[in-house]
Amino acid sequence: MTTWLHDTFPGHEVNLAFARGLPAEAFFAGLREQNREPLAQGEADGWAWAVHDMIDEEDADCGEVDYGRLCPQGAEVVVFVTEPCSAKAHGPHLAYYRDGRTTLFFSFEDFRQQRVGDNPDYLSAELFAAGLTGPAAECQVWKDGAHDCYEHEDVDEIRLVRTIADAFALPSPPLAVLPLAPSPLVASPVATEPVRAVGEKGPVVAPGTYAVHARGIDVTELAAVCAEAGYPARTQGESGGWAWVTWDAAAVRGGEVSQLAGFLTGFRYDERFGGPDRVETVFLAGTPACSCPNGRNYSVQHCEDHPFQFVNSRGGFERTYFNVGGGRETQRHGDLLVRELLDAGIVGRETPAYDADPGFNADGAVTMRIIADHFGLPSTS
Repeated sequence: MTTWLHDTFPGHEVNLAFARGLPAEAFFAGLREQNREPLAQGEADGWAWAVHDMIDEEDADCGEVDYGRLCPQGAEVVVFVTEPCSAKAHGPHLAYYRDGRTTLFFSFEDFRQQRVGDNPDYLSAELFAAGLTGPAAECQVWKDGAHDCYEHEDVDEIRLVRTIADAFALPSPPLAVLPLAPSPLVASPVATEPVRAVGEKGPVVAPGTYAVHARGIDVTELAAVCAEAGYPARTQGESGGWAWVTWDAAAVRGGEVSQLAGFLTGFRYDERFGGPDRVETVFLAGTPACSCPNGRNYSVQHCEDHPFQFVNSRGGFERTYFNVGGGRETQRHGDLLVRELLDAGIVGRETPAYDADPGFNADGAVTMRIIADHFGLPSTS
């Protein structure tokens, strides 16, 4: 998509915008009011579309288009920002506005880790079904040293654009020159029924407790490392291939032991544990989610007293982390558990579990059970 638009409009860095729910001429006029004369425009399948310059070069601040102004109540706007910073070779962005508000926004560079807006999971079912998110989307051959994941970046971009276009039923004229996407990876169908019967099992982590589960080392090694780091465990155990330790949340800082769990999987302990990628950890907090302003923002570090309630680390990196309960799962980093969260009706374009019962999963117990079942974690409570 980026290549086609760049070649078709040489000398221009452009956006491709679609609008539905308002007259096409009103949409085009709204762009002109913001000094964005369409370079190409059309109307099909209920959508108006326009290609226009990304920025106003006459504006000293290089102001961008305020698409919210073009999206009154009952209207929708879908925007591909094809070259958000060409000098730095950044990937395209997608923004979806509904009723004047940003429903979904993500960069093509890290859409598997971060999506934001009023509903970051608006397209999650479609992205997962296309094999673009979830475990099936992880490249499994990068570790051999000879493979460059950037080699399939263009193919991934085309598949992503096609998935978005199909989800919104965007008209083909501005997208017709794109080659057809390859067959998507096989992914499990997305269920619509919420998870039930969680009460049959006890809590995954006791209230007021921090727990670290580690796979790849035994409990003696895990407890020793924690003690050496200044965090002697209150309890410890081993079961089902996982070693685990716990702390009283009042005795240690959750952010510090969560960080230690990540360190255990990385270069700091490579030699001690016999090489990279041997250890995987899961940190769980049996404490309330942070209610300070930072804690409500997406992928922003919480205050020191409130760590993320779930963090999965491997290779020295936090692969997935989020808070649980009350819909907080939509404000997450990483899509490792997206299939289970969609299946449970906790995230997605529609959330049947919450629609049926506003109090559903208020304490995050359903999500904690999903996490435990996904990793096969033993209970520490």
